[in-house]
Amino acid sequence: MIKASLCTTMMLLLGTTLATAQHGRAPYGFYTAGYQGDIFRGTVTSTDDVSDSITLESLAGKKEFFTGRLERPCAVTTKNGKAMRPSDIPPGTGLTLFYDRKPTYQKTEENLIFAMTFNTWEGKPVPELKRRLYPCTARAMRTEFGRSESGE
Repeated sequence: MIKASLCTTMMLLLGTTLATAQHGRAPYGFYTAGYQGDIFRGTVTSTDDVSDSITLESLAGKKEFFTGRLERPCAVTTKNGKAMRPSDIPPGTGLTLFYDRKPTYQKTEENLIFAMTFNTWEGKPVPELKRRLYPCTARAMRTEFGRSESGE
């Protein structure tokens, strides 16, 4: 009984912390090989189809920006039936981006986005239980159920 209460309390504290942080750790289960668990929550400020990049502004705390590049088009079917491109995401949309930091040839690091979750769409919140993780990668992803899923 005490263990169950302690576990519940820890989960509530963790959930509260993750709900307000812009940089955070991914929940259990959505990982590709070598993934360190980095996420960023924010609102879309700009997109660029040429560089496949998305820029977010933080939702909470100090004003902070994040720019990342899609590893490949995301597995979200658009109205035209094609894979989603950055410009398909309207400014103001709330996202959680799952990313890896990769070194570039210029000896800097790049934020490589391999999955995303929509927190809001068209100004309306997406209920947490209806949020889906959309892969933007061809790498296999392990889910919380232990199945392997591909971004294809």
